[in-house]
Amino acid sequence: MSILKNKIVESAERMFAEKGYEATSIQDIADDCSIAKGSLYKFFPSKEDLYIEIMEAHFTRIMEESERIRERTELSQRELFVEEIRHQLDYFYNHGLFVANSFKEKPPISSDKLGPMLFRKRARLINFNRGVLQRRYGEALEPHIWDAVMMLNAMGKEYLHLMKTSAKPLSIRALAAYFADRMDDLVAGLLARNSEPMLTADLMKEFESEQPESLREAIERCGALVIEQATSIIRELSVPNARKRELEQIVELLREEGEREAPRRFLVTALLNELATEHELAPYAARMRRWAEQLLQV
Repeated sequence: MSILKNKIVESAERMFAEKGYEATSIQDIADDCSIAKGSLYKFFPSKEDLYIEIMEAHFTRIMEESERIRERTELSQRELFVEEIRHQLDYFYNHGLFVANSFKEKPPISSDKLGPMLFRKRARLINFNRGVLQRRYGEALEPHIWDAVMMLNAMGKEYLHLMKTSAKPLSIRALAAYFADRMDDLVAGLLARNSEPMLTADLMKEFESEQPESLREAIERCGALVIEQATSIIRELSVPNARKRELEQIVELLREEGEREAPRRFLVTALLNELATEHELAPYAARMRRWAEQLLQV
Protein backbone atom coordinates (compact mmCIF):
# COMPACT_ATOMS: atom_id res chain seq x y z
CA MET A 1 0.00 0.00 0.00
CA SER A 2 1.40 3.42 -0.96
CA ILE A 3 2.28 5.92 1.77
CA LEU A 4 -0.57 8.28 0.85
CA LYS A 5 -3.10 5.47 0.49
CA ASN A 6 -2.08 4.12 3.89
CA LYS A 7 -2.50 7.58 5.40
CA ILE A 8 -6.02 7.84 3.92
CA VAL A 9 -7.00 4.42 5.28
CA GLU A 10 -5.68 5.21 8.78
CA SER A 11 -7.51 8.54 8.82
CA ALA A 12 -10.77 6.99 7.61
CA GLU A 13 -10.63 4.16 10.13
CA ARG A 14 -10.09 6.59 13.00
CA MET A 15 -12.84 8.96 11.87
CA PHE A 16 -15.37 6.17 11.21
CA ALA A 17 -14.80 4.93 14.77
CA GLU A 18 -14.92 8.40 16.36
CA LYS A 19 -17.70 10.11 14.38
CA GLY A 20 -19.61 7.24 12.80
CA TYR A 21 -19.77 6.14 9.19
CA GLU A 22 -22.64 8.42 8.10
CA ALA A 23 -21.28 11.49 9.87
CA THR A 24 -17.86 11.16 8.23
CA SER A 25 -17.57 12.60 4.73
CA ILE A 26 -14.93 12.13 2.08
CA GLN A 27 -14.10 15.82 2.54
CA ASP A 28 -13.50 15.24 6.28
CA ILE A 29 -11.02 12.48 5.50
CA ALA A 30 -9.30 14.52 2.78
CA ASP A 31 -8.97 17.50 5.16
CA ASP A 32 -7.54 15.24 7.87
CA CYS A 33 -4.92 14.01 5.38
CA SER A 34 -4.25 17.55 4.09
CA ILE A 35 -4.99 16.55 0.51
CA ALA A 36 -7.53 17.59 -2.11
CA LYS A 37 -10.69 15.50 -2.30
CA GLY A 38 -9.83 14.68 -5.91
CA SER A 39 -6.55 13.11 -4.78
CA LEU A 40 -8.47 10.81 -2.45
CA TYR A 41 -10.79 9.75 -5.26
CA LYS A 42 -7.75 8.55 -7.24
CA PHE A 43 -7.46 5.76 -4.66
CA PHE A 44 -11.10 5.23 -3.66
CA PRO A 45 -14.09 5.96 -5.94
CA SER A 46 -16.44 6.25 -2.94
CA LYS A 47 -16.70 6.16 0.83
CA GLU A 48 -18.10 2.65 0.52
CA ASP A 49 -14.99 1.48 -1.33
CA LEU A 50 -12.81 3.01 1.39
CA TYR A 51 -14.77 1.24 4.12
CA ILE A 52 -14.56 -2.06 2.24
CA GLU A 53 -10.77 -1.65 1.89
CA ILE A 54 -10.47 -1.21 5.67
CA MET A 55 -12.59 -4.27 6.38
CA GLU A 56 -10.63 -6.38 3.90
CA ALA A 57 -7.31 -5.34 5.45
CA HIS A 58 -8.52 -6.21 8.95
CA PHE A 59 -9.91 -9.54 7.85
CA THR A 60 -6.68 -10.44 6.08
CA ARG A 61 -4.60 -9.62 9.16
CA ILE A 62 -6.72 -11.69 11.51
CA MET A 63 -6.65 -14.64 9.12
CA GLU A 64 -2.88 -14.41 8.64
CA GLU A 65 -2.27 -14.47 12.38
CA SER A 66 -4.71 -17.34 12.83
CA GLU A 67 -2.78 -19.39 10.27
CA ARG A 68 0.46 -18.72 12.16
CA ILE A 69 -1.13 -19.89 15.40
CA ARG A 70 -2.17 -23.18 13.81
CA GLU A 71 1.43 -23.74 12.71
CA ARG A 72 2.62 -23.84 16.34
CA THR A 73 3.23 -27.55 16.73
CA GLU A 74 4.38 -27.16 20.33
CA LEU A 75 0.80 -26.41 21.42
CA SER A 76 -1.51 -29.16 22.61
CA GLN A 77 -5.02 -29.35 21.16
CA ARG A 78 -6.35 -27.63 24.26
CA GLU A 79 -3.67 -24.90 24.18
CA LEU A 80 -4.32 -24.30 20.49
CA PHE A 81 -8.05 -23.87 21.20
CA VAL A 82 -7.35 -21.32 23.94
CA GLU A 83 -4.84 -19.47 21.78
CA GLU A 84 -7.24 -19.20 18.84
CA ILE A 85 -9.92 -17.77 21.15
CA ARG A 86 -7.41 -15.40 22.75
CA HIS A 87 -6.28 -14.11 19.35
CA GLN A 88 -9.82 -13.27 18.29
CA LEU A 89 -10.70 -11.58 21.58
CA ASP A 90 -7.48 -9.58 21.56
CA TYR A 91 -7.94 -8.46 17.97
CA PHE A 92 -11.57 -7.49 18.34
CA TYR A 93 -10.88 -5.65 21.58
CA ASN A 94 -7.97 -3.64 20.17
CA HIS A 95 -9.43 -2.99 16.74
CA GLY A 96 -12.82 -1.45 17.39
CA LEU A 97 -13.71 -1.48 13.69
CA PHE A 98 -14.65 -5.14 14.01
CA VAL A 99 -16.70 -4.70 17.17
CA ALA A 100 -20.16 -3.49 16.15
CA ASN A 101 -20.68 -1.33 19.22
CA SER A 102 -17.47 0.61 18.61
CA PHE A 103 -19.23 2.50 15.82
CA LYS A 104 -21.63 5.25 16.77
CA GLU A 105 -23.68 4.00 13.87
CA LYS A 106 -23.32 1.17 11.40
CA PRO A 107 -22.98 1.70 7.65
CA PRO A 108 -26.29 1.34 5.81
CA ILE A 109 -26.83 -2.35 5.21
CA SER A 110 -29.05 -1.59 2.21
CA SER A 111 -26.03 -0.37 0.25
CA ASP A 112 -25.44 -2.31 -2.97
CA LYS A 113 -21.78 -2.82 -2.05
CA LEU A 114 -21.75 -2.84 1.74
CA GLY A 115 -24.67 -5.16 2.36
CA PRO A 116 -23.25 -8.18 0.51
CA MET A 117 -19.72 -7.45 1.77
CA LEU A 118 -20.79 -7.31 5.43
CA PHE A 119 -22.75 -10.52 5.04
CA ARG A 120 -19.76 -12.29 3.51
CA LYS A 121 -17.47 -11.08 6.30
CA ARG A 122 -19.92 -12.26 8.96
CA ALA A 123 -20.37 -15.59 7.20
CA ARG A 124 -16.63 -16.13 6.89
CA LEU A 125 -16.03 -15.29 10.55
CA ILE A 126 -18.84 -17.59 11.64
CA ASN A 127 -17.42 -20.37 9.47
CA PHE A 128 -13.97 -19.66 10.85
CA ASN A 129 -15.23 -20.29 14.39
CA ARG A 130 -17.03 -23.34 13.12
CA GLY A 131 -13.64 -24.65 12.03
CA VAL A 132 -12.13 -23.83 15.43
CA LEU A 133 -14.83 -25.87 17.18
CA GLN A 134 -14.65 -28.73 14.67
CA ARG A 135 -10.91 -29.05 15.28
CA ARG A 136 -11.48 -29.05 19.04
CA TYR A 137 -14.48 -31.41 19.34
CA GLY A 138 -14.54 -33.44 16.15
CA GLU A 139 -17.46 -35.04 14.34
CA ALA A 140 -19.45 -35.73 17.53
CA LEU A 141 -20.40 -32.05 17.74
CA GLU A 142 -21.50 -31.76 14.10
CA PRO A 143 -25.30 -31.96 14.73
CA HIS A 144 -24.94 -29.08 17.23
CA ILE A 145 -22.11 -27.18 15.57
CA TRP A 146 -24.14 -24.07 14.67
CA ASP A 147 -25.59 -23.75 18.19
CA ALA A 148 -22.08 -24.05 19.63
CA VAL A 149 -20.74 -21.41 17.23
CA MET A 150 -23.45 -18.94 18.25
CA MET A 151 -22.82 -19.59 21.94
CA LEU A 152 -19.09 -18.90 21.52
CA ASN A 153 -19.73 -15.77 19.45
CA ALA A 154 -22.31 -14.47 21.92
CA MET A 155 -19.94 -14.88 24.86
CA GLY A 156 -17.23 -12.99 23.06
CA LYS A 157 -19.52 -10.16 21.99
CA GLU A 158 -21.04 -9.57 25.42
CA TYR A 159 -17.81 -9.74 27.42
CA LEU A 160 -15.99 -7.45 24.98
CA HIS A 161 -18.90 -5.02 25.14
CA LEU A 162 -18.57 -4.87 28.92
CA MET A 163 -14.82 -4.34 28.68
CA LYS A 164 -15.15 -1.59 26.08
CA THR A 165 -18.17 0.32 27.35
CA SER A 166 -18.05 -0.30 31.12
CA ALA A 167 -14.27 -0.58 31.53
CA LYS A 168 -14.47 -3.96 33.23
CA PRO A 169 -10.85 -4.91 34.06
CA LEU A 170 -10.82 -8.40 32.57
CA SER A 171 -7.74 -10.20 31.27
CA ILE A 172 -8.02 -11.32 27.63
CA ARG A 173 -5.81 -14.33 28.31
CA ALA A 174 -7.81 -15.38 31.37
CA LEU A 175 -11.04 -14.81 29.47
CA ALA A 176 -9.88 -17.06 26.63
CA ALA A 177 -9.16 -19.91 29.04
CA TYR A 178 -12.50 -19.30 30.75
CA PHE A 179 -14.34 -19.44 27.40
CA ALA A 180 -12.56 -22.69 26.52
CA ASP A 181 -13.70 -24.20 29.83
CA ARG A 182 -17.26 -23.03 29.31
CA MET A 183 -17.34 -24.42 25.78
CA ASP A 184 -16.14 -27.76 27.16
CA ASP A 185 -19.06 -27.65 29.60
CA LEU A 186 -21.57 -26.59 26.95
CA VAL A 187 -20.47 -29.21 24.44
CA ALA A 188 -20.48 -31.93 27.08
CA GLY A 189 -24.05 -30.96 27.98
CA LEU A 190 -25.19 -30.88 24.35
CA LEU A 191 -23.77 -34.33 23.69
CA ALA A 192 -24.97 -35.85 26.96
CA ARG A 193 -28.58 -34.70 26.53
CA ASN A 194 -28.69 -35.70 22.86
CA SER A 195 -31.37 -33.06 22.33
CA GLU A 196 -32.47 -31.69 18.99
CA PRO A 197 -30.37 -28.75 17.76
CA MET A 198 -32.00 -25.33 17.54
CA LEU A 199 -29.93 -24.29 14.52
CA THR A 200 -29.97 -27.03 11.92
CA ALA A 201 -27.84 -27.12 8.77
CA ASP A 202 -30.99 -26.30 6.79
CA LEU A 203 -31.65 -23.17 8.85
CA MET A 204 -28.05 -22.02 8.40
CA LYS A 205 -27.67 -22.92 4.74
CA GLU A 206 -27.14 -19.30 3.66
CA PHE A 207 -24.05 -19.25 5.90
CA GLU A 208 -22.96 -22.70 4.79
CA SER A 209 -22.88 -21.42 1.22
CA GLU A 210 -20.02 -19.15 2.33
CA GLN A 211 -17.64 -22.04 2.94
CA PRO A 212 -14.34 -21.38 4.72
CA GLU A 213 -11.36 -20.95 2.45
CA SER A 214 -9.02 -23.86 2.08
CA LEU A 215 -5.57 -23.32 3.55
CA ARG A 216 -4.10 -22.86 0.07
CA GLU A 217 -6.81 -20.34 -0.90
CA ALA A 218 -6.20 -18.30 2.27
CA ILE A 219 -2.43 -18.30 1.73
CA GLU A 220 -2.79 -17.30 -1.93
CA ARG A 221 -5.23 -14.49 -1.10
CA CYS A 222 -2.92 -13.07 1.59
CA GLY A 223 0.06 -13.37 -0.76
CA ALA A 224 -1.78 -11.57 -3.56
CA LEU A 225 -2.57 -8.68 -1.19
CA VAL A 226 1.08 -8.34 -0.13
CA ILE A 227 2.19 -8.36 -3.77
CA GLU A 228 -0.33 -5.63 -4.58
CA GLN A 229 0.97 -3.54 -1.68
CA ALA A 230 4.59 -4.01 -2.75
CA THR A 231 3.71 -2.98 -6.30
CA SER A 232 2.20 0.27 -4.99
CA ILE A 233 5.34 1.01 -2.96
CA ILE A 234 7.61 0.43 -5.98
CA ARG A 235 5.82 3.20 -7.91
CA GLU A 236 6.74 5.70 -5.17
CA LEU A 237 10.39 4.70 -4.66
CA SER A 238 13.05 7.33 -5.27
CA VAL A 239 15.02 5.14 -7.66
CA PRO A 240 15.64 5.30 -11.42
CA ASN A 241 12.82 4.09 -13.65
CA ALA A 242 14.98 1.21 -14.86
CA ARG A 243 15.25 -0.04 -11.25
CA LYS A 244 11.50 0.32 -10.79
CA ARG A 245 10.90 -1.81 -13.87
CA GLU A 246 13.34 -4.40 -12.54
CA LEU A 247 11.56 -4.52 -9.18
CA GLU A 248 8.17 -4.76 -10.88
CA GLN A 249 9.47 -7.73 -12.90
CA ILE A 250 10.64 -9.40 -9.68
CA VAL A 251 7.21 -8.98 -8.13
CA GLU A 252 5.54 -10.33 -11.27
CA LEU A 253 7.80 -13.40 -11.20
CA LEU A 254 6.84 -13.95 -7.56
CA ARG A 255 3.18 -13.72 -8.51
CA GLU A 256 3.70 -16.32 -11.25
CA GLU A 257 5.55 -18.68 -8.90
CA GLY A 258 2.72 -18.38 -6.39
CA GLU A 259 0.30 -19.58 -9.05
CA ARG A 260 2.37 -22.66 -9.86
CA GLU A 261 1.31 -26.00 -8.39
CA ALA A 262 4.87 -26.43 -7.09
CA PRO A 263 6.69 -23.09 -6.66
CA ARG A 264 10.45 -23.30 -7.18
CA ARG A 265 12.01 -22.61 -3.79
CA PHE A 266 15.43 -21.56 -5.13
CA LEU A 267 13.88 -18.98 -7.46
CA VAL A 268 11.48 -17.59 -4.85
CA THR A 269 14.34 -17.24 -2.36
CA ALA A 270 16.55 -15.42 -4.86
CA LEU A 271 13.76 -13.04 -5.89
CA LEU A 272 12.87 -12.21 -2.30
CA ASN A 273 16.51 -11.59 -1.39
CA GLU A 274 16.80 -9.12 -4.26
CA LEU A 275 13.52 -7.40 -3.32
CA ALA A 276 14.69 -7.02 0.30
CA THR A 277 17.74 -5.01 -0.78
CA GLU A 278 15.42 -2.00 -1.11
CA HIS A 279 14.81 -0.75 2.43
CA GLU A 280 11.18 0.27 1.80
CA LEU A 281 10.39 -3.17 0.39
CA ALA A 282 12.13 -5.27 3.06
CA PRO A 283 8.97 -5.63 5.27
CA TYR A 284 6.95 -6.80 2.26
CA ALA A 285 9.68 -9.23 1.26
CA ALA A 286 9.57 -10.68 4.79
CA ARG A 287 5.78 -11.12 4.59
CA MET A 288 6.10 -12.71 1.14
CA ARG A 289 8.74 -15.06 2.54
CA ARG A 290 6.28 -16.28 5.19
CA TRP A 291 3.59 -16.62 2.51
CA ALA A 292 5.95 -18.63 0.29
CA GLU A 293 7.00 -20.95 3.11
CA GLN A 294 3.35 -21.64 3.93
CA LEU A 295 2.55 -22.27 0.28
CA LEU A 296 5.45 -24.71 -0.11
CA GLN A 297 4.18 -26.70 2.87
CA VAL A 298 0.62 -27.11 1.56
